[in-house]
Order: sequence, then C-alpha cells, then structure tokens
Amino acid sequence: MSLKRKLEGEIEIREGASDAFHDIYKSKPHHISNASPHILQSCELHRGEFGTPGAILTWNYTLGDGKARVCKTEIEKVDGENRLMRQKLIEGDLMDDYKSLVFICHVVPKDKETSIVKWILEYEKVHAGAPEPSALMDCLLALAKDIDDHHHGIKK
Repeated sequence: MSLKRKLEGEIEIREGASDAFHDIYKSKPHHISNASPHILQSCELHRGEFGTPGAILTWNYTLGDGKARVCKTEIEKVDGENRLMRQKLIEGDLMDDYKSLVFICHVVPKDKETSIVKWILEYEKVHAGAPEPSALMDCLLALAKDIDDHHHGIKK
C-alpha cells in the first residue's frame, strides 16, 4: 500500500517581485540561474514552449549537499491570473526516491508591500525509507528569496 503525501512551504517576497517571480518561473526559468546559481545551474526547454502545458523542462541543480542533480518535468497547468503553475516529475534523480512528485508554485498577494510564494510538493515515496523532500523544499524557498533579491538589485 502506498501513501501519497504533501509538503507545503511558503516565503514572503516584496510585492514588486511577485509578478516578476511568476513570469520568470513560468516563461523564463532559464534565467533563474542568474539569481541563484548555487542552486540552479540551468533549465533547458526539451519540448514545447516555456510557460505552456505539455512543455518539458530539464533542470540541473544542487541541493544542500552540493551534489549535481538533474530532473525533467512536464508543465501540467499554468494559471496566469492566479499566478499558479503545476509541474510533474517525469525523469531524473528524484525518481530514485519518489514514484510521483508534483511541484505546485502559487504566488499570493498578502498586502501592499508583500506577497507569499507558496510551494506545494505532492509526492509518493518509492519505499518507506525514502527521505521526505524537505531539502528540495528548502531549495525551492531559497530560490524564491534569491529571485526576489535579484529583482530588487540586492547582491549576495
């Protein structure tokens, strides 16, 4: 019997970066490496068009352990009005631990100065000993902060 799980995390960003964040993640994910090269080294379009359902992206990244990793995702849903995007894992290192893994990113206005970037990971482990994807969540939240800082010209 398998158990589907969900992990949620969120981080506050400046309101001025909320549209930019959604646009970069949706339409220009290959630019994320400019803001966060220590996490994301590249994102390449494998098939389709950036920001459209059915597009397939290859991500080269590192988690906290510094090990180079690769995954391939397919965009399932893009909702520009609600700043929401959903992708599913179709290949890569993460499949060693997860039968299925869906990434949902939702940018929600909070007040006049801030928005919330909410990440949701829906996943099913390959086996009971597989780790929770908390290191992956930490990197996704750090990416959001890095994009916010980059958008506002804050150097690290």
